[in-house]
Amino acid sequence: MELDGEDPNPDGELILRVIAHPRFTNALGDIYAGWLLDQMDQAAAQIAMKASGGRCATVSLDNVDFVAPVPVGSEISIYGELEDIGRSSMQIRIEVWITEQGSESFKITETRFVFVAIDSNGRIRKVPENL
Repeated sequence: MELDGEDPNPDGELILRVIAHPRFTNALGDIYAGWLLDQMDQAAAQIAMKASGGRCATVSLDNVDFVAPVPVGSEISIYGELEDIGRSSMQIRIEVWITEQGSESFKITETRFVFVAIDSNGRIRKVPENL
């Protein structure tokens, strides 16, 4: 993961903001990566559902490298943007920034999710144009 220059700012729209609670920690008191990936997937899903006008499913995501642990009590801000739409798929870029008490925000990870639009039977459907 490449960190942005000297004065980095989040790219995309703020999709989700949560506080890291103790119930999501490992034995050493840091937030589980799996919990954070779940939050990222939920944020990406919001973008995909809006872009496709309905139900979607996660197909894949790029590598995810975490540059720092997430301490309990941190504010987690997840930013996202729709990068590409195919016939039935959508590529969504997600960034995660954290703010620890008394500190400035910094990016801890980013990735790209691929979603596919699905119908009520779980079959792939076309993403409508002009949504």
